[in-house]
Amino acid sequence: MGKTYVTATVIAKDGAEQELEAILVKLVEEVRKEEGCIRYDLHRSDYGNVFLFYEIWQSPAHLAAHGKTPHMAAMAEATKDLVAGPAEVNTWEEIDVSSS
Repeated sequence: MGKTYVTATVIAKDGAEQELEAILVKLVEEVRKEEGCIRYDLHRSDYGNVFLFYEIWQSPAHLAAHGKTPHMAAMAEATKDLVAGPAEVNTWEEIDVSSS
């Protein structure tokens, strides 16, 4: 299998936006050091309470290992009272649009 593309959306509870953002920003630094991480970017919506991660991993195995890291577990614990619900995570398959 080839590269694995991921989007993950996290919604902050009202009033928790800045605290959540600070935790997510620190997470980015750790994740970018992981083996197999090609891209791990954090975005904030114009509304200010929705955060989007855009990720590219070398393989599904690298993504699976990412989910089991201590810093991901620590982030989940640190943000459990700051988020409006579980993250919406989607994996994507690249479509070859090159012309023949």
